[in-house]
Parts: sequence; structure tokens; C-alpha cells
Amino acid sequence: MSSVAAEVGMATMSLYRYVGSKDELLIVMADAAAPEPPALDGRSWRVYLTDWTRANRDFLLGRPWLLALGQHTPPAGPRSLRWLDRALAALADTGLGYGERISIATTLTGYATRQAALAHALNRTAVDATDDSIAGLAGYGDILGQVLDPGGYPELTAAVRANAFGVAEEWIDNADFTFGLDLLLDGIQALIARGNG
Repeated sequence: MSSVAAEVGMATMSLYRYVGSKDELLIVMADAAAPEPPALDGRSWRVYLTDWTRANRDFLLGRPWLLALGQHTPPAGPRSLRWLDRALAALADTGLGYGERISIATTLTGYATRQAALAHALNRTAVDATDDSIAGLAGYGDILGQVLDPGGYPELTAAVRANAFGVAEEWIDNADFTFGLDLLLDGIQALIARGNG
């Protein structure tokens, strides 16, 4: 807090009039960095949540410092609460209860965050690669191919040999992201169908 206070030109104790702790400051910073969620614009829940989840991932990709915060708290700031509100609104006509809708939003947020963290890590290793380091997803597959014991990991070895980890130097693979997101959305569709059946 003393470093932040010095950076903004105030005494540390004066900063505490605005935020009570470092954790509160991080919450405020994260909320300020978040863009507004996509507008509903009358779209179906599935189309909207596809765009919502992708926008969630993309803003994290553009602000990797948010991933480094390791914030694992429920939404607290006005913008992050708006993201949650829009997801709940998109699911309003599905017949799902509020608890189910909150769980869906939490699951999709977690998916977006994990995908952004993975893409950031793989892109960073590709940029920072040396002869001894992993250079993106293709480099990861190459290293696995060198160290895996086919007897102990027969399916993973077969996946590596089939080039399942791809060859892209930069990994923000929308096909992989969409595949995983479609699995989640198909599960939501099944949940809705069971409730309305």
C-alpha cells in the first residue's frame, strides 16, 4: 500500500480512506479494468452466453495482469456484478432457477479464465522460448513426445503422435475454445430440457 500511495502522491494513511486493504485495492483495480459486458440485444441465451464467455476470455487475454492477481472472490465491483447480471438475464426465460443460473455463470467465467490463462502461458513461452524451453503448444507436444513412456501413458502418447497438440506458434485457438464452450452449452441445454420436459 505504501508503494501505491507513493505512486499516486499521497500518504499511505490517506490511501486507507479510499480502500481498506490491499485486497480491496485489487478488487477495485480489477473491476476498473473490466469492460462492460456485451449487450443482450434480444439474443437467445446460447448465442449471448457464447459471446459473453468469449468476451470474458478476450478481455483477460488483453490484461494478463488480471490473471496474475489470482482473485478467487465472487464479483464485488459494479462492472463485474454487471457481467453476472447479464448472464442471469440471458437465462431468464429458460425456466432455470437463480441458483442454477448463478452456477452457470460461475462455470462459464471459470472456463473463460482458464482458457485465457492457458493461452497466455503458451503464448508467453512461445515468445520467450530458448532452445531449452517450451515454445507454445506445439513445443509442449514435442517435449511430451520425448519424455512420455508409451507403456505408462498409451493414450497420451498416441495423442502426441497424432499431433493433437497442433502446430501453431501462437495459441489462441478458437476451435479448441469453441469446442469446450459448446460442450458446456450443450450441458446447459440438456439441463434446460430436463427442467422443461
